[in-house]
Amino acid sequence: MALAGHALVAIWNDILPESRADFFEWHPREHMVERLGIPGFLRGRRCIAVDGGVEFLTLYEVSGTDVLASDTYLQRVLNPTPWSSRVLPSFRNNVRGACDIVYSQGHAMGGFVHTLRLKAEPGREQALDRALAQDVLPALHELPHVCGVHYVVNDVALTAGNAGQQRGRTIGLPERIVLIEGISAAGVRDTVAAHLAADRLAALGAQADAEGALYQLEYSIQNLSLIHISEPTRLGMI
Repeated sequence: MALAGHALVAIWNDILPESRADFFEWHPREHMVERLGIPGFLRGRRCIAVDGGVEFLTLYEVSGTDVLASDTYLQRVLNPTPWSSRVLPSFRNNVRGACDIVYSQGHAMGGFVHTLRLKAEPGREQALDRALAQDVLPALHELPHVCGVHYVVNDVALTAGNAGQQRGRTIGLPERIVLIEGISAAGVRDTVAAHLAADRLAALGAQADAEGALYQLEYSIQNLSLIHISEPTRLGMI
């Protein structure tokens, strides 16, 4: 299915070995439940790396970026629970983006998702966005084993203040993110290799330092009564 809502929070992190067991219990029992209790948070997913890359990927589908500037959300962020205060300083290689959805199409939530973090060459931002959303990604949705394709752009106005040190962890910011969902690791991996290789991305306007990794879904929590997707394909910001 297309991403629920019009915004996506994407988070990557490793975890220190001594906090690993605590992380595995805290995340589904408290943290994601807490986030999904915020009005506008529609669905949360946590995934684990299949073949390298930062180990954990968390995705929150949100009704809009205004939710991420709301008093309710900010109060949760500024006042973490005791369990959160214990676990968060153990995050490593932490990247977090609060993103506008530029393009999203799908027919199911995949068990596998490949994330590709991109940066545009200066002056080629709009050309890259347009090429991915209008030319490249729509065709990928029709390929075997692919069940969702999405393209999002980080909203710097929401995330710039999060960069750097925060509660013992260092947070980096993504710029642009492609997500390919599928029903098999091989199908997703082959799609990315054939259609989103470095040379093709460079021709579209991306810098050469794209970071990609394949993830497998561990669990998902959703507010089914709040999810409303009015159209299968969305284009924005183009």
